[in-house]
Amino acid sequence: MDEIAMMVSLALFLLLSAVCSIVFNKLKLPPLIGYLMAGILVSNFFSIDEEGESVVEILSQMGLIMLMFCIGMEINLKKIKKQGAFAIEVALVQLPLMVLGGVIAGTLMGMDMVQSICLGGIISGSSTAVVLAVLKSQNRLDKDHIEMLVLITIMEDIGQVIILSMITPMLAGTELDTNGLIAMIISIFAFMVISILVGLKFMPRVVNWVSDNVSMEVLVIFCIGLAFGMALVADYAGLSVAIGAFLMGMMIASSRKSKDILRDIEPMKNVFMAMFFISVGMEIKLSTLWENVGLIIGLYILYLVLKSSTVFLGYWIGNEKPRTGFLSAIGLVAMGEFAFIIAKEALNHGVVDEAFYTSVIGAALLSMIMLPLLTRSSEAVWDNAVAACPKRLMSYFNRINAARDSLYSNISNSSRRTRKEFSRLMTLNYVCLLLAAAVEVLFVLINPAIPEWLSQYVAGSVLTWSILFLLLNLFLLYIPIFMIVSNVRAARRIGSKDSDAAPVQASGTAPGVADMFLMSNTTILSMMISIIILIIVPNNIGMWEHFAVLFLALFILFFYNRRNLARALEKRSYEEDDSQYEVDLDTFRQDIHRKYVERNGEKERIGPAKENEKK
Repeated sequence: MDEIAMMVSLALFLLLSAVCSIVFNKLKLPPLIGYLMAGILVSNFFSIDEEGESVVEILSQMGLIMLMFCIGMEINLKKIKKQGAFAIEVALVQLPLMVLGGVIAGTLMGMDMVQSICLGGIISGSSTAVVLAVLKSQNRLDKDHIEMLVLITIMEDIGQVIILSMITPMLAGTELDTNGLIAMIISIFAFMVISILVGLKFMPRVVNWVSDNVSMEVLVIFCIGLAFGMALVADYAGLSVAIGAFLMGMMIASSRKSKDILRDIEPMKNVFMAMFFISVGMEIKLSTLWENVGLIIGLYILYLVLKSSTVFLGYWIGNEKPRTGFLSAIGLVAMGEFAFIIAKEALNHGVVDEAFYTSVIGAALLSMIMLPLLTRSSEAVWDNAVAACPKRLMSYFNRINAARDSLYSNISNSSRRTRKEFSRLMTLNYVCLLLAAAVEVLFVLINPAIPEWLSQYVAGSVLTWSILFLLLNLFLLYIPIFMIVSNVRAARRIGSKDSDAAPVQASGTAPGVADMFLMSNTTILSMMISIIILIIVPNNIGMWEHFAVLFLALFILFFYNRRNLARALEKRSYEEDDSQYEVDLDTFRQDIHRKYVERNGEKERIGPAKENEKK
């Protein structure tokens, strides 16, 4: 490589990115947008030879490693364990829903399953740097809420690392045979287990020992060498170099001098990070950007709706005020750095085309530009929405909030054993939901290929094997759904003060949805939910067969639940008759006492009252 060409390329890239960042800084936008804009300008208005492109490629990989290493170093597991319980809860709620929303949206847009999962992973996170810069500049949330949002973005980073690890075999699956793909999955699993169990335990001790025996500059060089070495090991294991650097950053974050190391690495990280985002922008052509304006706006609207609604749901489940949840959810609507990383990995593996990649970058830029405007008007939007909401609808929302508050109040006032049992049931439900989602993703990925292979090499038609696979899918899906239904019923009994109360509203009135749920047979209800899921999930079985299965399931559910409903209503009727009898008896006793008082005067009435007080 010519040294002069390398220096000319570096001077052009860095000076142009600095100028663009200064311009966007005047508009109160983060430098990240300036780096991306510099890359777009370079690819569209400057002529770059092969040497210049090779410089960008090498430096962008170094920038990706440094960026992920520093993100990992900002994750202090001890701090998260002490203060991040709520952030973990919000992330556990919104991340799977974001990925699921991306998969559904991608399927409706005509993408295959791998592309849809990539879309879900791309839109699942937020930019820590952009969110922090915007919220601090506007000073609309207090310090505690801003720190909580930063913790949530850190949890999203961890979740997106896991997503990137999971989709790496899918991305490589287009290039590997079956044996190579299985070997890659095993190597990835072994790499992650060794890194988490061994590295997090011993690496902080190694760094502490080095810090006690050498100078600070040697310690920084040692840690950077570890980051690049771990990135190389991850690449050999079939993972992205970003995951190896991220894991090494998490390992070193627990050492004593992690903050000093991060401070000294920061200038180097800024230089190489700029090169990474310049390389991302260089993949975008203005003509392609203009041709895909509709897709860019659609992806941004999808991200805006999913991110704000899922974060709001996470805050609501965490027993936060709805207004606080809405303001916090709007504050996170800015796509993160992982959107660029996942999109570029998918582009490099040929999973997505240039149009989709350009649309993702355009939607990310649009989300960063729109974030200050959204956060500035979020309070007014909430207040106006509450004022304009119809009274009947607002009354319904208030009843839902009251039920949530009552549940949390009952749980908090219960015994420690009850709280522990309730938490265990909710955790188990979450695991079962993830297991059910994993089962469906697995069957969607293998269903078109496996029945055809069995039909060709074993016997039978493709339709026969597809029906058998559908039944196997139903059986495997039924297991976690059955556990969820059982646990929800148990949790409702635990969270209710009067668990023996009848679930039906009143005699002679139709039971509500919750009452139908509680009175129905667990087995039939679980099977019904499983069949509905299978009808929604894409399959190579015909539409009429699905509808026939649904109709049959509805008929079976109605037939078996009819007796349960009748018995519950009859039981409620008896309870109401007994309670009415008790009320009439109390009224009769009060009348006798009142007549007695009228006959014997005020003195006789006061005397027995005092005796009752003494008793």
